Amino acid sequence: MPDIHPSAIIDDACVLAPDVQVGPGCILTGPIKLGPGCRLIAQVYMQGPVAIGQRNTFYPHCTVGLEPQDRKFDPRKQGPGVLIGDDNIFREGVTIHRATGDAHPTTLGSHNYLMVNSHVGHDCVIGNHVTLVNGALLGGHVVIADRANIGGNASVHQFCRVGRLAMLSGTRGITQDLPPFCTVFNSRRVSALNLVGLRRNGHKDNIDNLKLAFNLLYRRELATPNAVERIRKELGHDPACVELADFVATTTRGITPYGSSEEDINDLE
Repeated sequence: MPDIHPSAIIDDACVLAPDVQVGPGCILTGPIKLGPGCRLIAQVYMQGPVAIGQRNTFYPHCTVGLEPQDRKFDPRKQGPGVLIGDDNIFREGVTIHRATGDAHPTTLGSHNYLMVNSHVGHDCVIGNHVTLVNGALLGGHVVIADRANIGGNASVHQFCRVGRLAMLSGTRGITQDLPPFCTVFNSRRVSALNLVGLRRNGHKDNIDNLKLAFNLLYRRELATPNAVERIRKELGHDPACVELADFVATTTRGITPYGSSEEDINDLE
């Protein structure tokens, strides 16, 4: 049987795996599914529909599945809710809002780390091994690819995409897509490749080609379609470069523009 503290309130519509731990003051309402090994430490509030996989840990004051911050949204509408994968950590005060549409839930993959007071807006889609540092903010319909890093108090505007292994530095905000492997240091500007992230995640052999692709995209004053065409033509043998080109080619908001520091330029030479 699940280990449920006497002060917790669990709706009859909830389905809990036998080894789930629900700590003091937790409230679970509506249809909620908690998979094996999940642990709600204390004072966690969930409102279904919510489906959560295995071995997820929720620290105090997390809220999952509440209605979106959208003036037009009818709070009586359940919709598809929230879907969460496995082995995620949600630190104190994390908020995850349910979807506004009918087709797809707000979705988080597996092995993500959401630090204190980070926020995932309605209809977001987060991949795997993503880190949201304290106070990070994702607006509605944001898409974050695998192993991206969103810094402390950084923000991503609604409907933007952040590519794989990209990094948005703390206190910075973007209103356009952030391509894979790139880093934003300056406000609303791509400064360089995320070289540290690339090396740590086994892409050392791609770095030289990605530097060439980055230069074509950002430092040769090419029109974006022309830069994408040249990346595919000249660097199409490198899967990481193809990924970068495909991401840029499919943007609907445009990509975050370039703004360098002297240190960033030297790193790309």
